[in-house]
Amino acid sequence: MTLMNGIWRKVHNIYKKRLRFHFFQPRTALILIICPLSLFACTYIETLQKPFFSYFSKPGPKKIEIKPYTISGQNIIDDALLASIVYETDDMIQSFCAENGYKKVNIGLVNEYEVKFFTAHKNGFQYIVVRGTSNYANVQSDIIASPVYDALSNIWLHKGFRDAAIAVFDHLQQSYPKINPKKKTIIIGHSLGGAIANILGIYLSKNDCCLDRIITFGQPKITNEKGLSSYSHLQLIRVVGEGDVIANVPPKTDFFTYTHGGFKISINDTSMEYATLGDPFNNKDDDPVDLQMNLARLSHAANHKISNYIQRLEKHKNKIISVQ
Repeated sequence: MTLMNGIWRKVHNIYKKRLRFHFFQPRTALILIICPLSLFACTYIETLQKPFFSYFSKPGPKKIEIKPYTISGQNIIDDALLASIVYETDDMIQSFCAENGYKKVNIGLVNEYEVKFFTAHKNGFQYIVVRGTSNYANVQSDIIASPVYDALSNIWLHKGFRDAAIAVFDHLQQSYPKINPKKKTIIIGHSLGGAIANILGIYLSKNDCCLDRIITFGQPKITNEKGLSSYSHLQLIRVVGEGDVIANVPPKTDFFTYTHGGFKISINDTSMEYATLGDPFNNKDDDPVDLQMNLARLSHAANHKISNYIQRLEKHKNKIISVQ
């Protein structure tokens, strides 16, 4: 009897273990699936944050017919000087603006991203000038290249540039002397400042601001072709110096293809040429990753400096570009 009881307990324990195993096996499998997915979702939550309502049809951005215009080398130099002076101290900015006829100068700094900018007025125009990469916080904005859905513009944008741009935009809208939406506005920026200027132009356009033009120097890419098509009506003038590798980033990937837009003006020591949107030459900077990372090209990092842009532009200050 004792032997039989022992055998029965052993069989019963094995049966209970099997029941327990079969009961927990689906749960275990489910947990093993959910945990990695949750971690993945948390890591890329901003990239996957497109709200539900965005799937419904929305009225597209207001299309504005771009009229023919003329721009001179001297016009571009004047804008480049503003893009240069924003790197300097507040006193130097105020002094430069006073000497060159800019009035109502207000200087701001977004502490979170260390992005400096100023607004000024001259000849009936309202200027917003944004500083480029100058410190570690700016470098962080540059390298966070993952695309993120931006509800304000309804397109996908480079996360680092978008975060910095929306902080400047909020600053302009709230804690800074507000810009006049009815006054013709020119937005200028170099490097990171150029990317922010481009996105600010999109935001101001969405808010019915009277946007005259956006002019950038050595601007990296901010979105893909679909995003650009939504704002092709904006008058973006993108000045690119020969050998400036920053104009090539972020690189193309299988996941998201960043691309350039706007009206491109290419400069070097001997020429200043332009290409309109749709012209293959406009996207000449959209090179493969291996070409972008070529050490010979990276060795020409000085070509990205705004001072280098000004030196080259001085050689073409008398040139006139007429866009039809």
